Amino acid sequence: MLRLAASSPPLWRTPSSLQLGTDPAIRVDGVLPWQERLLDALADGVADAGLGPLARSFGATAAEAAEFTGRIEQALIREPPTPRAVRVEVPESLTSAEREALLAGWDAAGLARVSISTWAVDAPQRGVPVIVVADRLMDPRRAARLMRADVTHIPIELAGDRVRVGPVVIPGATACTACEHARRTAEDPQWPLIAAQLLGRDPVRTDPGLLIEAGVLTGRLLRDALDAPTERPGKAHTSMSVGLSLAHVRRTWHAHRPHAQCLCRSPEGSGSADVSAIPTVATSSSRGYAQPA
Repeated sequence: MLRLAASSPPLWRTPSSLQLGTDPAIRVDGVLPWQERLLDALADGVADAGLGPLARSFGATAAEAAEFTGRIEQALIREPPTPRAVRVEVPESLTSAEREALLAGWDAAGLARVSISTWAVDAPQRGVPVIVVADRLMDPRRAARLMRADVTHIPIELAGDRVRVGPVVIPGATACTACEHARRTAEDPQWPLIAAQLLGRDPVRTDPGLLIEAGVLTGRLLRDALDAPTERPGKAHTSMSVGLSLAHVRRTWHAHRPHAQCLCRSPEGSGSADVSAIPTVATSSSRGYAQPA
């Protein structure tokens, strides 16, 4: 269902011209009767597929209807969909306060949780995306398990004063977490050693404000990835991740594409993420940091 966004009401400039919203404004000069009727209908909501036919029923030609609906597209929003069902996996170290902050964000984003568990032992349920909350870095074994089951998933990696959300991983279509490790290793051959130390460090408490924001962004990234128009089979999708920091309000966005060295998009390799590429046992030390031998 499409409707005019609350931020884009029709505002008359003259008896024959109007604008939708203010920042930015979409200006319509020489408003025709059919355009005014269509805008009135959009105030209440119009089915997506019915927008063009409705404009034509009001007297527009097919070309006029297409041009006008395209021009006002940025002033339209879709009604909130039915809450999207998700499963959530969290680390045992997650505190109740951190969990409540994430829950608040997920609720605001319209996510309906089927279950919340620590590392699940049952087979992932196909068709239900999984949100994987992790300390610092998502364990490659968890990612490989979800890839093998062809389950869409999105990581939330917690690092105290920083949080990273995404990308949404759709097996066979988008970059996976192994693609990201391959990219990092290509840029820095020492990345596997760095990653192993991150996986082995003790968890830290993450700011509740960041967690609420991360929860909201999780829902938006899932919606954008799963509700996007279907592209032709075999074509790689670009996925996005976002970094949040207590140090500033700016969000850092990253685009992700499948890596040539990862077999995640091959029919046989969709479940063969290279877990061994990232050691999961960190070096031990009595210091506050792990020191390579």
